[in-house]
Order: sequence, then C-alpha cells, then structure tokens
Amino acid sequence: MARAGRHHLTRSRRSPGGRALAGVAVLLCLLAAGAAIAAGLRLTGGGDGGAGGTPMAAERIDPQTSGLAIRRVPDGSQGPLAAAQESLVAAVISDLDDFWATTVPAVAGQDFTPLRGGVTAVDSAAPTGSTACVSRPDRIGGNAYYCPDDDGIVYDSSALVPVLLYRYGAPGLVGAFAHEFGHAVQARIGPTPEERNARPARYPSLLIEAQGDCDAGAFLRWVVAGKARHIHLDAGAMLAAAGPLLDFADPVTVPPTDSAAHGLSLDRLTSLLLGYRQGAAACHAMTVDSLHPTLGAIRLSPGGAAALVTPRYAGTPEVLAAAGRSIAAFTGSPVTATAAPADLASAVPYGQFAEATALALAVGRQSYGSAAGAACFAGAWAASVFGDAPPGSLGSWPGDADEGLDLVRTRAGASFADAAGYADGFHQGVAACR
Repeated sequence: MARAGRHHLTRSRRSPGGRALAGVAVLLCLLAAGAAIAAGLRLTGGGDGGAGGTPMAAERIDPQTSGLAIRRVPDGSQGPLAAAQESLVAAVISDLDDFWATTVPAVAGQDFTPLRGGVTAVDSAAPTGSTACVSRPDRIGGNAYYCPDDDGIVYDSSALVPVLLYRYGAPGLVGAFAHEFGHAVQARIGPTPEERNARPARYPSLLIEAQGDCDAGAFLRWVVAGKARHIHLDAGAMLAAAGPLLDFADPVTVPPTDSAAHGLSLDRLTSLLLGYRQGAAACHAMTVDSLHPTLGAIRLSPGGAAALVTPRYAGTPEVLAAAGRSIAAFTGSPVTATAAPADLASAVPYGQFAEATALALAVGRQSYGSAAGAACFAGAWAASVFGDAPPGSLGSWPGDADEGLDLVRTRAGASFADAAGYADGFHQGVAACR
C-alpha cells in the first residue's frame, strides 16, 4: 500500500498455488547457505571476470564497497548477510544516481540532486526502532518505499531484500528499487507531493505508481544496454526484473481511485514497457487519460470477491470447449489446435481463464510460429472478450486479463518478449503480432 505520503514497492494481489513466497525464516536459511547469492550474484568487485579467468555470472551486481553508506535501524548488526545485502542495494542506488544524473537534465531541463535522506535499512523483526516514515519496525514489513519527509528510501532488510534475492535474483532487486527511485524523481521534476495534494484528481495514486513502473523500465533498458557500472543484466533477465512489480499488484477488489492503487499486473507491465521502449520522457508525459487500466475496467458482480471463488465451468474440458467457441468466434475459423498439457498444468494455480489462454497460445502458435507471436495472439483474444463477454463466461471477471498474463510469463521457457507480446496483443490487437 501507499498511504500517508508513503510509496510502497508492493501490494500483494494474491498467492495462488506455488507462487506464494516462502517464509522469511526459510529464505534466510537458504541465503545463509549461499543459494540466493549463487543464483545470479557475485559478491566480488570488478566487472571484467572472476579470479583466475573464471567468467562472471551473466546476471550480477558488483557490490558497492564505498560511497553510499546505508543506515541501519536499529543500530548494529542485522544478521550475517546484512553487510553483503547492503552492498548490493548501495550498488543499485549508485547506478540509479548515475542514470538520473544524466536523464533528469534531458527530460526536465534541471540538475538532478541525490537523495538527501539517503537509504535506510529497517529490520522489521526488531522490537524497537524508528526513522522517517517508519514509526516502528513492523510497519514496513516486507516492503520498501520512497519517503518524502526526508527525501530518502527505506526498506525492510529482513523480509524484503532476502525474498527478492531468493525469488528473483539480482534482476528482481534492481527492478524493485528502480521503481522506488522513480518516486524520488517525481519529487524533483513532478508531480511533487505538493502538486499531488493540490490536484488529487489529476495526479491519483494509479498515475503516480504507473510512472514509477515506467521509470523502472527506462532504467532497466539503460542497464541492459551495458551502461551501468555495477549492475550487469541482459535482455534475458528482464522477466525476473519485472517480477516483483507484476507479482505484487492490486487485488481486483481495489478501485482505480483508491489512494494506494498500483494497478493490476497487466497495467504495471504496460507502464514498464513504455519506459523500456520509449525512455523516461514518455514516463513523465503520462496522464490519467493515457493509462487505460484494466484495474476497475470490469465491476465485481453483486456477489463481490466471494463470487470469484466459485468456478465458472465444471472442469478443464468445459473450459476448453468454451475457449474453443470463443476463439473461433474471434478468428472466424474453427479451432484445430490443442492446448499443450504442460501449459494446462501451469495454468492450474491461476484459474480457468489461464486454462483457456493455454488453448489461445496453441492457436496463436499455429498462426504466428513464435512464442511471442502466440502470446500476442492470446493477448488480443483476451482483450476481445475482456469486459464484453456475458456474465459468467470467459472474459467477464475482472482478473481474467491478469490470469492470461500469469500463464504466459510463468510457463516453461517463458521470456520477457512473451510477456511483452501478450501486452501488445491486448492493447493493439492481432496487428501487433506480425
């Protein structure tokens, strides 16, 4: 959430099936064993290879060993890996400083000033302690946000950073902090907190968070281009970099006017893609009218969220039959493709629209050949029924578009190009799939 001037990184939408994050204690044990650091991180300095000519990991953060000092709350040690984790966060912030130092003048015609309040690591498991925007440690549990009170970033060192590293590796840590830094940029070039308070209808939370996601995309593109000093990611890391933003989106019960609205997963991906493709200038040209969010596009039925628990169809065969009729109506041709068993299995945690999307992917593969083209077709079909389908059918539930995206980005071999293809198809139709 993001209340009382706080901009949180995440707002948990749901934890379906295997996507629930493991307990923090388990994650810390894994980290202590080196599992997370080995998966995409290299805790040594330098970017030209490891000792003895051993190649460095393709996805890594070269730790920051000097410069930015991260304040700890409470004072003192926060565990054996606290210093190592802080060096990674410091490296990410250092590269963000570099990016925005050249980007803000180009976008806004003014100099960029570093964070006045710096970065503070708060141990949410501690019994006492406070800092700006955090009255006591448990108030930041599992989160990070930009604090306008002292122009700094605060984050949970015990229940956020370990989770990001374990779940998403180095890319997820980068994507998460890039989003928060976007809010620091807003405080400099607008919309500032003062402007937001004066004109809340023009600058609602949904727009503010969309700009943060967009800014993250612009920064990630700069990183992928090889321009960062400490962060080393390629395009293959982008799905993991976007993961924290997409996994922690709003529940469908949140109205788009909510004071802490961030958007559904597809909304957040769309904003990230804008920055990734068009740069930061496009992010700060965003308006409420340019968003077109899926959040709130379909109203909940009279039964509310409880009605979404009851399946629409008796089982997978019935879902696929309904999907076949719907896709045939969309294409004007009979469906001859068969959903891949692996895709159907992957769809189970997400719901019946995800199962239907498995068939749409198979049909799209017939027409467009590539995985990204298939995902694009699936997105276009999803848009054709989203909000226009009769009640109780595919496309009539407010989370349907996200269910399709969930399958596309978590199936075996999924890539960022696939997720982007789904978003393009949803917003632009099949013309985007060629």
